[in-house]
Amino acid sequence: MSFYKILSLLALCTMMLPVESQTVTQFLSAGDAVNVALENNYSIRLSKLDEEVLRNNVSPGNAGFLPGMDLSAGQSNSITNARQEYLTGQVNERDNARSNSLSASASVNWTLFDGMRMFNNYTLLRKQLEAGEVRTRMEVENTIGDVLVSYYNIVQLEQRKAVFEKAVSLGEERVNIAEDMLMLGSGSRLDLLQAEVDLNTDRSQLLNLQEMVAEASIALNLLMARDAAIEFAVEDTFSILPVMNYEFLKQRMESSNPALLLSDLDMEMAVKTLGIIKGRRAPVLGLNMGYSFNDQSSESGFMKSSRTSGISYGVTASVNLFDGFNLNREEQNAKIGVTSAGLRRQAYLEQLRAGLLSSYTAYSSKLQMVGFERQNLETAIINFEIAGERFRLGELSGIEYREAQKNLLAAHERLISSLYDVRLLEINLMQLSGTLLPDNP
Repeated sequence: MSFYKILSLLALCTMMLPVESQTVTQFLSAGDAVNVALENNYSIRLSKLDEEVLRNNVSPGNAGFLPGMDLSAGQSNSITNARQEYLTGQVNERDNARSNSLSASASVNWTLFDGMRMFNNYTLLRKQLEAGEVRTRMEVENTIGDVLVSYYNIVQLEQRKAVFEKAVSLGEERVNIAEDMLMLGSGSRLDLLQAEVDLNTDRSQLLNLQEMVAEASIALNLLMARDAAIEFAVEDTFSILPVMNYEFLKQRMESSNPALLLSDLDMEMAVKTLGIIKGRRAPVLGLNMGYSFNDQSSESGFMKSSRTSGISYGVTASVNLFDGFNLNREEQNAKIGVTSAGLRRQAYLEQLRAGLLSSYTAYSSKLQMVGFERQNLETAIINFEIAGERFRLGELSGIEYREAQKNLLAAHERLISSLYDVRLLEINLMQLSGTLLPDNP
């Protein structure tokens, strides 16, 4: 087997060979990247804190079921000058007269009925919590999607870099052959210079790819909320999934898509808000009970001291008879809100269906393209092998040899790009259908 054939077969095996990095400190799988991001990502952590606030808000007291209790106490003192003259002619005059007053009270107020508003409030609080949980799930799935896209971007860049590393090796060999031919008199200075130009072109492209890998690694570290300088090696292949079924994806999307679930909750919350407003038309019944204590003493006036204490209790009822038609206005607006929530939900469903169909159509097309590009790569390898043999024998010019090499590079890059596009579409379809899970990246 010729030297060029060996190099060509090595280039073909690029998709299967492990990708090497210049300085590897650790291996990072796609699943590891997702797990690190789920643990550290700031957006997810903030979303979980918001969810915790909503969970704390779901309580009977916040909904209005529990009574309110108040306790108060006060002490007041005064020093006054008093002069009192009565009809009988008696005059009572006192300077620096002291008076003291001590009071304390405790009260309980409990709403027994408010037109079912407290029940609607509690249900609304629970729906708000559910919406917070769905938003957290959305944040998790968005983060997983971003991490996987960033991760497989590095994979495809590393594979392209490996292809150009092989191209540089082939270019160096071409320069050596051109130098030998020039020394033997069967070559030309022009062929050698062209070989050197082509070699430097491939070296330049390799440097660009190395820079792109470094930038993509920094971006992935940022998504994982860790030191941007951490170096790592990635998987050497794309984990292409079995062919997805459109009807299954559509069914899962309509039942599990988190954004669609959030639209459903928005509509339910709009209905509960309407119920709360309607409840304000009903009378409010309440129970109240209290205890009071008062102790007063004075060195001037009619009474020297006074002390009272006792319990008070009662039932209250109130109803709003007229508020300037504000309640009617709020109820009309709430009904419009229910209708708007329903329309937004339907519009978003249609948008999701269109997005799923578009992505699945592209996915099917890219799968076919992968097959074509594999065949193209095999053909390009055979063509490059023949070109290499003819170039070694002096039957092919350097320019023609370079053209065959460029076709091989282009075939490699198209295959890598097609595989990467399929992986991105898989991630997008899983995200749309609500099946993008941490344990199945």
